[in-house]
Amino acid sequence: MPSILDPSSEEIQQTKDLIMSWQNYIVPITCSVALMALCWGVGYYNLSFLWIILFSILYILKQHMWMKRENKRLRLRQFISQEREAIMAQFAQQDDLPAWVQFPDTERIEWVNKVIHQLWPYIGEYAKKFMVEFIEPQVRAQMPSPFKSFKFTKIDMGDLPTRVGGLKVYTKNVGRDRILVDMDVVYAGDAEFSVKTCGFTGGMNQIVLTGKVRCVLMPLLPYPPMVGGISGSFIELPKFDFNLTGMGEFVQLPGLIDAIRSVVNAQIANLCVLPNKIVMPLAPNVDITKLYFPEPDGIVRIKIIEARNLENKDISILRKDKSDPYCELQVGAQIFRTKTINNDLNPTFNEYFEAVVDQASGQTLRIDLFDEDSTGQDEELGRLSLPLEIVRRDGVVQKWFHLEACKHGELHIKVQWFDLSTDKTALGKQAWDDEWLTSDKPVHPAMVMVYVDAVSDLPYPKAGLEPSPYVEVSLGRAVQRTHVREKTVNPLYQSKFTFFVKQPEGQNLHFEAADDGTKRSLGELEIPLLSVINQPEMEIFQQTQYLTLGIHTSPIVLTIRLRAFKPTTGTGPKKLDFDQTAKSYGTASHIERAEKRTVVPVKPAGTNGTLNVAIPAEPGKTIEANGDPDPALKLDANNTLSASSPSIAESSIKRFKLVLEIIEAKDITPVEKNGNVSPYVKIKLVALSGGSEKATRKTPVIRNTTNPHFDNTFEFDIHYSDLKNYKLKFSVKDDLNYGVLHRPPVLGSCDVPLDAFNHEIPLTDHWLVLTPGGRTNS
Repeated sequence: MPSILDPSSEEIQQTKDLIMSWQNYIVPITCSVALMALCWGVGYYNLSFLWIILFSILYILKQHMWMKRENKRLRLRQFISQEREAIMAQFAQQDDLPAWVQFPDTERIEWVNKVIHQLWPYIGEYAKKFMVEFIEPQVRAQMPSPFKSFKFTKIDMGDLPTRVGGLKVYTKNVGRDRILVDMDVVYAGDAEFSVKTCGFTGGMNQIVLTGKVRCVLMPLLPYPPMVGGISGSFIELPKFDFNLTGMGEFVQLPGLIDAIRSVVNAQIANLCVLPNKIVMPLAPNVDITKLYFPEPDGIVRIKIIEARNLENKDISILRKDKSDPYCELQVGAQIFRTKTINNDLNPTFNEYFEAVVDQASGQTLRIDLFDEDSTGQDEELGRLSLPLEIVRRDGVVQKWFHLEACKHGELHIKVQWFDLSTDKTALGKQAWDDEWLTSDKPVHPAMVMVYVDAVSDLPYPKAGLEPSPYVEVSLGRAVQRTHVREKTVNPLYQSKFTFFVKQPEGQNLHFEAADDGTKRSLGELEIPLLSVINQPEMEIFQQTQYLTLGIHTSPIVLTIRLRAFKPTTGTGPKKLDFDQTAKSYGTASHIERAEKRTVVPVKPAGTNGTLNVAIPAEPGKTIEANGDPDPALKLDANNTLSASSPSIAESSIKRFKLVLEIIEAKDITPVEKNGNVSPYVKIKLVALSGGSEKATRKTPVIRNTTNPHFDNTFEFDIHYSDLKNYKLKFSVKDDLNYGVLHRPPVLGSCDVPLDAFNHEIPLTDHWLVLTPGGRTNS
């Protein structure tokens, strides 16, 4: 039994935690002295009181950002430690649910988290070695010359491990020589890092990271360890947040901290976001070049056409400005940006981009719209995510998309998929749409992929001076380079590059090795692309070429591939047979027998070619609305589809959203005697019991017409199992000015209960007959 005079280990640890060394007082004392000196300076120099207000506002903003980030980190940590309780508490917020709850093909693997917990101390030891030997040289190579002394002084991975929220193993459309695994990774631990550069010491803690990691195990072997190697990468840029310590405290202000985060995100993208990856060989004497240099699935050609009905973020009392929108596109680690359209809520962009898609399964095209602000941070106007697997299946996707994370706004885009071909004849004249040929940027028929494996026997730039070499690869004006290998004449790079090429027959690939310290050339090599075209499969695989500098030659191992772009026809989304669909929800004979009831008739004609699912009734039953038939409203709606009916809305379906499209209205009766009317549609999702509104949406106003065409898409956050408790309420209103004391008159309305909704069968092109309305007083 331990003596009561001897403190327990827990008490000793608590005492140690309370003891602060003199180094811990540096930052608080420095901040206090700076604050007091600032206050003294304001009084001594008779500065305006507005300076105190300005610094107070900056301090409040900093504290607000810190508290917001800290609350998010603590919630995420609580979710990791008490996942089941957190799920039950947040079930209403479907976007926060883990992947294994939302998707049936994603498994919850709690045993893996237990294994990671046991391995975490050893993972931490490896992480120290990895960051010092691999990350530190890369960061130092990309730093400006004053910061070349960058180094880690402390690496502590903490006691709280990373958690795997769900795991999916792909079993279809995967080669027999590999295993494909997706993992949802969450980290909100207590890791802490300290760095030193230019005599200053700073650090990072309170790290939060969430994202989806794809692991590829290949090649599979008939002998232990059964797998030749493993590669890991984030499918998309992960969400990464952190807190700065030490000297970093002084830059934690709005704007500065965002700039630092953008630099960190760029480093993460260059390291481990597709197409970049971390590769670990597992078996000796096995060629794992395919892990380092896999062939992409294809490319996508993107046209950002226009947007409409965007939010106005530049509301001012003195000026009537509008938002200055621009689009930022992201496919894996590739980021593009459109030009800014000033002072326009319905901008026309008409800009074109090309992006390489490494793995269509799982990758998405993400488009963010921002309002450019020259005096502050750009504000988000909405975003859109389009799964590239759907683009690959359909060949071409062109439609208006409703933007997420905003009150209203739509974006019109066209995305076309191109397969990669080894056919030499495909390099010739290709049949493309006219709009691609008139694009604002060059449209390319082919792509060159280069893999620089290793170089050996490089010359010394000066006598006795060992080089720190890198290799620069150029094609025309496009130049890319490998990372720097410190002090070696036999560098191993394993770096890959991609170049779009317009006329491959007459262009050359240029390679040059150079020393990072002296910037002197260590050898050059030029390879005509015509020689690659003449190779089988238009590929030079792991061949040794020679860099020359005078009479000295240095072997370099290269793989070069040339691939032509071939448009795919696409299989297109499967649709249920219309006759079968109509039988499920009421045939034309059912509708004819509904004498004076307002019904939802199924149009016997074809669809409008978009994603179409109507608000259905039970089999053999019509949907009633109170009133006599008058004007009509045409709509499409979608909540979910069966496995046999994939569609562009699959991403919304998985997030439990009701997707509704308002197409057009006709035969609207104006309130004004002169026949003027400017209609718009207001949609409400209303509870059947109590009548409380869950959500409200509104279309843009269509001026001076009784037959408006809207073509607007809206989303409602609701699970299909909860639809039976709600109804959709449609109101067509007039936007004309009827006076201050009058609300916009209702030109027609209709209620559609969702209790009979069958989410497995899609319907298209429904006309809702509206109850006549009139002018209403406020």
